[in-house]
Amino acid sequence: MAFGLGTLTLLCIAGVMASPRPADTTHRDILLITVDTLRPDHMGLYGYARPTTPHLDEWFREGLVYERAYSAEANTPVSVTSFLSGQLPQEHGVRMFYQLLPDGVPLIPDLLPDAYQSAAFVSNTVLTDEAIGFASHFDHYDDFVGDREGIRNIYQRTAEDTTTAALKWLASKRDPNRPLFLWIHYVDPHGPYDPPPSWKRSFRHDTPIEIDLNRVLSYQRIEGVTDGLTYVDLYDEEIAYTDREVDRFLRGYGERRKIDDALVVFTADHGESMMEHLAWFKHGYHVWDEIVRVPLMLRGPGVRPGRSKALSSGIDVFGTILGFSGIDVSGRGHDLLKPDEIPPGREVYTEATWKKNQRRAAIVGAIKWVVILPIGGGQPKGGFWLDLEKDPHELKKRPWPTGITPAESLFALIRSDPDPGGLPDAYAKGRKLSAPKVAPGVNEEQMERLRALGYAE
Repeated sequence: MAFGLGTLTLLCIAGVMASPRPADTTHRDILLITVDTLRPDHMGLYGYARPTTPHLDEWFREGLVYERAYSAEANTPVSVTSFLSGQLPQEHGVRMFYQLLPDGVPLIPDLLPDAYQSAAFVSNTVLTDEAIGFASHFDHYDDFVGDREGIRNIYQRTAEDTTTAALKWLASKRDPNRPLFLWIHYVDPHGPYDPPPSWKRSFRHDTPIEIDLNRVLSYQRIEGVTDGLTYVDLYDEEIAYTDREVDRFLRGYGERRKIDDALVVFTADHGESMMEHLAWFKHGYHVWDEIVRVPLMLRGPGVRPGRSKALSSGIDVFGTILGFSGIDVSGRGHDLLKPDEIPPGREVYTEATWKKNQRRAAIVGAIKWVVILPIGGGQPKGGFWLDLEKDPHELKKRPWPTGITPAESLFALIRSDPDPGGLPDAYAKGRKLSAPKVAPGVNEEQMERLRALGYAE
């Protein structure tokens, strides 16, 4: 299996740090662009009819597009930690909101050659240093999310302000004599869907779809609006607005450095339900494809243009970036620059912990195996499997067959999890029943920020 656990994890990390490629490797810039809550099937390169991502479509038209990529978890801090560390959630240990990264878990900038300068610009409050503790791993970590903004009064930084901050740093603080690793994370498609007042809206629909607002959490509801397609329109507007700002960032970078010499990796932390399954306009609660399938695209040196149906995971971002910089990361996921080396029988794991249950899934070929576990440990509450090829909307749950299945490794993974049911025992005492995935000890202002983004009730 590609994912080591326990002692194997430590050995793999030691191997990463001790196995550089030849010293004459030319280090080039690396740009990692991530967008919060972005479904691939709402993007042009993934077949969406609306022009939500014209700029991204153009930037990556001659790049490599992965069609079957999955996040390691259905919420932001856990998923982001996985692609920055190359580890599954039970390996790196971040399972909650406002839970700091444990000591001894290296992130991409910790393992890059010393020549690299590293910088990050984030816009989601759960990625601020006080919430997750990433700043010490970067040379520069800009996590300013500001005060309440927009008609919904949420704490976040708009895509425009995030791009401006990154370009200003590139102009004034970037060391032109060092290769750069820069990560920029945009939050705008995350609910509540509220494009800036200055953004000219262009998406409309003809026939409304009346929805049951009981399926929509309070933070997402728009007063008086029961037409579900209005919510979809606004979600798409947020994507289009972010697309414009990603383009502005890439063009701004290109004015200072030759962008074709840089590796650009684009992905998302997770997706979002629209009007599928139980909860609408939400993520984090399940491992349905609309929530855990993500876009994953690359362009730059060594990228072979085309599309790949190989199963890929957010943790592959780690190995790809370090491999590009000359670091051998054998055993830590797969190098996305080499899609032909991803084995057809690969297993990709994802999970979601919410309320009283954890759901864990293994995707093997066209089959998704799902196990439901109680938070805090105990025997599985149930399980089923889905045929993603014949049933792409995941409407037919099939009973677990008798005998050995490819998902036996999923049970082995569950048994080895130090956090039964997906939540660390160390945080059990003092956890709020209304916010079971929020670490104890957050103050009221922090809780208010989490409630505004639907992370707590």
